[in-house]
Amino acid sequence: MSAEIISDAARTLQASYAALPTPRDMAALHADSKKAETRGYYDPTEDERLREVYASYLGMRVAIWQTIQSLKPRFRRYKKGQSLTESELRAFGIAFCGAEIIVRTGEYLIGLARERDIVWKKLDEAELRYGLKRKSFTRLYRQLTSNFTMRRFYQARDYFDANRDAIMAAMNTEGLMPVADILTSLNLPSASRGDHLQRYRRFVNFSLRRRSLSAGRNTMFALFEATGSDIAELKIPFVKSAGDPKRVTPDIINVLKTNLQPGDVFITRHDDAMSNLFLPGFWPHGALYIGPPESRRERGIAEVSDGYKHSAAEDINILEAKKDGVLLRPIEETLQVDAFVVLRPKLSESQISAALSQGLSHAGKLYDFIFNFATSDRLVCTEVIYRAFHGIGPINFSLSTKAGRKCLSAEDFLNQAIGQGWFEPLMLYGVEGSRWTDAVRVKTALAKTYEANF
Repeated sequence: MSAEIISDAARTLQASYAALPTPRDMAALHADSKKAETRGYYDPTEDERLREVYASYLGMRVAIWQTIQSLKPRFRRYKKGQSLTESELRAFGIAFCGAEIIVRTGEYLIGLARERDIVWKKLDEAELRYGLKRKSFTRLYRQLTSNFTMRRFYQARDYFDANRDAIMAAMNTEGLMPVADILTSLNLPSASRGDHLQRYRRFVNFSLRRRSLSAGRNTMFALFEATGSDIAELKIPFVKSAGDPKRVTPDIINVLKTNLQPGDVFITRHDDAMSNLFLPGFWPHGALYIGPPESRRERGIAEVSDGYKHSAAEDINILEAKKDGVLLRPIEETLQVDAFVVLRPKLSESQISAALSQGLSHAGKLYDFIFNFATSDRLVCTEVIYRAFHGIGPINFSLSTKAGRKCLSAEDFLNQAIGQGWFEPLMLYGVEGSRWTDAVRVKTALAKTYEANF
């Protein structure tokens, strides 16, 4: 198993765990639900607060499901009595930790909705901003309380309990210790199957038949095969057939490379929006082009590392926050998308160098599933750009309140960057089919894709 895959998976779980609802969050939601039940409806503030927790959970599920899928291809099927390798034990431990997070957080929401019909009805409403259809919560409830799904979860849990010492020993490394700590807090040895069953009997009247693991059964991934496709269908507004290639091809990237300068900003989109479900809008995602190593050296920008990749590597030219964290990446990874726009800051060389240095100072941080711009220990994609450029020259971004928190969405960035004249939109690809938009029409064509105010 690739060490990089294991590291990325561990970082994603750390960030996902940090996004779990806190007791204070749940207390606020309980108080809101009481008020809403009394008056007969949710007011806008209460509505957004509930939606924030729900959207965060759905985004977290997508991220964890993708993480499990990244581990699956190299997870060897085992035979009865045959030991797993250390790498496979680590993969199992990470995957099971993800399953515990999904089940535990789903339990919070289901418990809240069972108390009051008004909560259930609210969560079952269609929400176009997040691509959610009617009755999405009902389907989620059925997933987490079905005999079929939960039987597979407990099979995986049986394997973990039987091999706990070996799995935890394999995870006793610097990069995996945070995940091991999370797993310990979620799945204490004293937390028996009966404890879990007692909680789920509150949700639905079902019984689980205890079964021993059969030879060759890949229990952890059986759980996700049973629910993975439904997770995707629940939360992803598919507009293209599965397996269809991205519109941005290697040839397009090669043409683009010759026209880029350090400090350029990418705003991108996927047609199916899977990885950016919880970042609503036509344009949901952003990344910072830092340029090739020789260009940064000429500018006097110090080399940095994100923990296992170094900015001096020849293929590193992007700083981007995704579910695995704020990492240094090749442009080929960032542009596995269907459309993008490139913006160039109207700043001096020294100002751009200062912005790049500020941005690179955040390399290696975890992703922030909560989208809290008030803190800087974890960052989302647009926060990397915000913290790189804010305060440089005339640039002074204004944050807006979304779901109860101050943030800067990708489309807010576009509106302010272009509207205030801080950035110039240079290149646009993929919004008029699989082709470039003529240079003189970039701004006009971009404005037609969303609610632009420039």
